[in-house]
Amino acid sequence: MKKKTNSNLLKVVAAIVVVIVLLFLFRGNIYRMAVKYEDGGSRKSYDIKEGDLATFINQSLPNDEALDATISIEQIIDLSQEITTKVLDFSSDAQESDPQKLFVATEANYTGYAAFTSAVGTYLIKRFGMDKEWEAKPKKGKLYLFGNNMYKNAQNGWFKDHDFVMFRNKNTKEEIYVDPTVDEYLGLKRVDRYQK
Repeated sequence: MKKKTNSNLLKVVAAIVVVIVLLFLFRGNIYRMAVKYEDGGSRKSYDIKEGDLATFINQSLPNDEALDATISIEQIIDLSQEITTKVLDFSSDAQESDPQKLFVATEANYTGYAAFTSAVGTYLIKRFGMDKEWEAKPKKGKLYLFGNNMYKNAQNGWFKDHDFVMFRNKNTKEEIYVDPTVDEYLGLKRVDRYQK
């Protein structure tokens, strides 16, 4: 009898471990299926001028001379998020959005993360000569959970002030949405747009 109980317990534990591993492996698909982003309006965009932040960005780039000729918008987006993750730590109490000040303070909320990632993206887009084709803009996010608008009922927190960044092709109108806080916490490089 005891052997059968141990066998059943082992099966339950193994099933739980398998479920946890599957949830981890498919977290991106699950998140993108459950949560969608809608552009709720623009936030202030910042330009990074020469200085400590610009130097840090340039030093964070891969040491590859061919990069200037071969870089893609996908690489620029990934670099923007990687640099943001290196510099910032999340704090819901933080109020600053200016990337130059965030570089010194190192703490930001959702709005600050989006402003910083957008500014780094804009800097890299210009640095690699893609500014005639691409732009990066911080956006006020309206989040939909399984198709339900969570923004309208939220008083504060994750669903109320959850900004994201839109990388947009000026010619084709292609839009790529990224959420730098979700990237930092879940490792998800892209999020999905809400389709009405």
